[in-house]
Amino acid sequence: MPEKLKDILFPQEKVEYFGKILKEEYPKFDSESFVNLVCDADWPARELKEKMRHTTLCLHEYMPEDFSEAVKILQALVPKVAGFEAIVLPDYVEVYGIDLPEISLPALGILTKCGSSEFAIRPFLNKDLEGTMKYMQNWADDEDFKVRRFASEGCRPRLPWGMGVPALKKDPSLVLLILEKLKDDPEEFVRKSVANNLNDISKDQPKLVLDICERWQGNSENTDWIIKQACRTLLKQGNKRAMLLFGFANPE
Repeated sequence: MPEKLKDILFPQEKVEYFGKILKEEYPKFDSESFVNLVCDADWPARELKEKMRHTTLCLHEYMPEDFSEAVKILQALVPKVAGFEAIVLPDYVEVYGIDLPEISLPALGILTKCGSSEFAIRPFLNKDLEGTMKYMQNWADDEDFKVRRFASEGCRPRLPWGMGVPALKKDPSLVLLILEKLKDDPEEFVRKSVANNLNDISKDQPKLVLDICERWQGNSENTDWIIKQACRTLLKQGNKRAMLLFGFANPE
């Protein structure tokens, strides 16, 4: 039987490593107690997101009370973490920094470099859409492709496993400003996110996405690839306009 993702990403050895590097950065950190608190009797049975949130709550017990100080420690870990630890860092910011966006949002832009802050940004979008999207506009111009990808992935209206953002489903205009910046990005990782974002939008605003795809078609090999992926749901549905756009027969 294949090993479950929750067990691959969250084995006890990873928790122990997390405690070790935290103590290196923050000598007051009680790594032994932290590991014992995280890896309790219920640890093996918890699902992936439950393990992430449980670890975040346990971490808070041993971090500085001052959120800005805690964030500085977490940011210092970026070069040392991947996988399990990288998932927990932005989750900590989401849980304890939602009322401090001036600290939290810049932190998420840094923490996404070691994993992804795409899930943690969602509550901030729901609380202050325009203010948060200004940060995402700036991230779309970042020199780090992981940050640019985060600018698109974080504002997907229907991000799988992520909190919904109803305002973006209703009006994705702020998202489209970011996608225009990234539509010819040199990194495939970023372009895939652009395509997935447009595919999300097509489920609520098919005409809008088809307008964009017709405008982007032929701009470059990159944009041609993006629009084909962006229209995959419409093509599966047999949308006449999408079918004709890509040279298929009129479904009628």
